[in-house]
Amino acid sequence: MSAAAAASTSDAPMGAASVPGAVPRLRDAGVTPLFVATALALTLGAQLGTIGFTLTMMHVTDGVAEARNPDTLTGFALVLLLLVVLSAAYNHLRGAMLRAAAERFGLRLQAVALQAAIRNAVRTDPGGGLAVVQDIHRVRGFLAGGALVAGLELVSAFVALAMLFVLDTGLGLIGTAGVALAVLLGFTMHRATARPVAEARERTHETAAELGGQLVHPDLSRGIGLLPATMLRWRGRYEEALRCQARSQGRVGALLGLEAMLADVLELSAQVFACWLIFERGGTLGLLMGAYLFTGAAMRPFTALFRSWEAWAFSIQSWRRLRTTLRRDGAAPALPPDPDAPRGLSVEAVGFHPPGRERPVLDGVSLHLAPGTVALVEGPNGVGKSTLLRLVLGLMPPTAGRVLLEGQDTWFCDRSALGARLGYLPQDVQLLDGSVFDNIGRGPGAPAEAVVAAARAAGAHEMIGRLPMGYQTPAGASSGLSAGQRRLIGLARALYGDPALLVLDEPELGLDGAARGAMRAAVEAVRRRGGVALVVTHEPANWLAEADLRLRLAPGGAWRVRPASAEPDAAEEDSLAATG
Repeated sequence: MSAAAAASTSDAPMGAASVPGAVPRLRDAGVTPLFVATALALTLGAQLGTIGFTLTMMHVTDGVAEARNPDTLTGFALVLLLLVVLSAAYNHLRGAMLRAAAERFGLRLQAVALQAAIRNAVRTDPGGGLAVVQDIHRVRGFLAGGALVAGLELVSAFVALAMLFVLDTGLGLIGTAGVALAVLLGFTMHRATARPVAEARERTHETAAELGGQLVHPDLSRGIGLLPATMLRWRGRYEEALRCQARSQGRVGALLGLEAMLADVLELSAQVFACWLIFERGGTLGLLMGAYLFTGAAMRPFTALFRSWEAWAFSIQSWRRLRTTLRRDGAAPALPPDPDAPRGLSVEAVGFHPPGRERPVLDGVSLHLAPGTVALVEGPNGVGKSTLLRLVLGLMPPTAGRVLLEGQDTWFCDRSALGARLGYLPQDVQLLDGSVFDNIGRGPGAPAEAVVAAARAAGAHEMIGRLPMGYQTPAGASSGLSAGQRRLIGLARALYGDPALLVLDEPELGLDGAARGAMRAAVEAVRRRGGVALVVTHEPANWLAEADLRLRLAPGGAWRVRPASAEPDAAEEDSLAATG
């Protein structure tokens, strides 16, 4: 049983949090310059119906009505029908293109952001991960909704503006002034609503995260009477979030009313000017109709954009938060295994210093566990034992040093490949919705013999056989399984596939004497087959027969490694306490 503690430094990337995760780009969803040009061309093509209808009505009013020629009217009607069909076809093609791109981008965003949400929940709290999921839903809804199309439709406003110039320079100038005022109003709306919209969204985001975090254990909240206090606190924060949202909506409503008045004034000005052209310059009724229709076409895209302003503001804010989350909690790039690293588990000068804390939680912890080694992690509450386990498993990045399993950095890795080599039993065992069989096999389709072997190794096979449906018994949150049963199933899941590294965080919680014996026997079996086991425990005396090393942590990042058989003397304990 070779086991030695060694300190070393590494040239591997330090502080993986500084390495950005993969943020999806529109180019990844096929949004290339050619795609944008095609979408703009289809948008222009979709205006054929509007332009054709307006020009047809102008000609009918000015010429056909006077000539009373039904053949000419029929010809105009057929041309208009063709333009309407082409306009609908172009509009459909543009919508299909945008929906397909939005779906591709949304799926890619969901794939990486959900993983980041889980890492965020591990690093902070479950409520924070829930808020990330809400942001994903909002961004996907925005991409698939009409707000994005409203922005693209601004092209049609400039087409209508150009047609006003074709009719008369004065009409074009009136339309230009209206568009300029609309742009100024949009900028004013942004400046007036950006802060209250951001505040309302942040308060809603924080309120949802707080409630999600507090209700992770609903039985506890209800059982000891915390629910009224929880709801009272949440209700107050939620009402404040609603007040912030009402203030932002009030400003948006006022500016939308101003925008509607501006559109009416613009259309009225164009009609008055067209009437003046008729009286003074021999203009026609067709000119009046064209001025009315093209002026409305120039303003409608801005009206639609203003109506979707809140969707834009909230979605942009959600996207910014998602980018921050993806850069902070996104998947780190995988590095190849270090060919010079020793076999087993190597913790090399690992440190963890959260921002805002005066002293580190872990400071330069170095430990090498050769194959067939069991190490205990000890120390009082709050010294970083669970943090060390998360760093070892690659659930969050260290601020210094690295962790290698068989030469592979556990943070800079292909998680799907590394995960199959890890076994983890946390303090709070979470079983997924599904059967006991699927939970132990880490998903459906696992070989039955491997699942049963893992259950036998965990001492859970007979317990599972006594369940109402055996291995097919539901194991989700509402399954009614006891804490001890869930822990044994969780241990079987950790042992599935004979992992190279087994990590147990307070594994004896909720277990009786026989189950505790089965737990220690499982760890001993891992050691005999050449695996590595890391056990966090407040009862190290129960594990001395299986352990080779003892890693003791102290406050302030202090640590000490010694053989499991060696009892610390008073001088060593005093030294560790003084260092901490």
